[in-house]
Amino acid sequence: MNIGNQLNQLLEEHGVKQKELADFLNLSASTVNGYVRNRRQPDANTLVRLASYFNTSTDYIYGLTSVREPSVSSYTAEERLLIHIYRSIPDDKKPLFLDTGRLFARSGKNKAEPPKE
Repeated sequence: MNIGNQLNQLLEEHGVKQKELADFLNLSASTVNGYVRNRRQPDANTLVRLASYFNTSTDYIYGLTSVREPSVSSYTAEERLLIHIYRSIPDDKKPLFLDTGRLFARSGKNKAEPPKE
């Protein structure tokens, strides 16, 4: 398994700096650098988040397949972006994010309903 080569290639292709990826994952830059240099291995949770960030499979990141695309997702790009945003929010702030989303969803439903007579 050569996670470092795969990550380095993905970082270059997406124009992402190691520090940016580290910030997104709430990791230190040295931890991400350890992955890229094959000095460290991400845990399962981090591996899934890496695959999600780059919209690829964990098998691709591990170098087990050359197929980059993850299994077919029913999520749109905007929905995946919301997932990325949610995952990057500190745990103590996630309820606020969810409450705000619910508020927007309710206000959208109210506008869609025809006026009652």
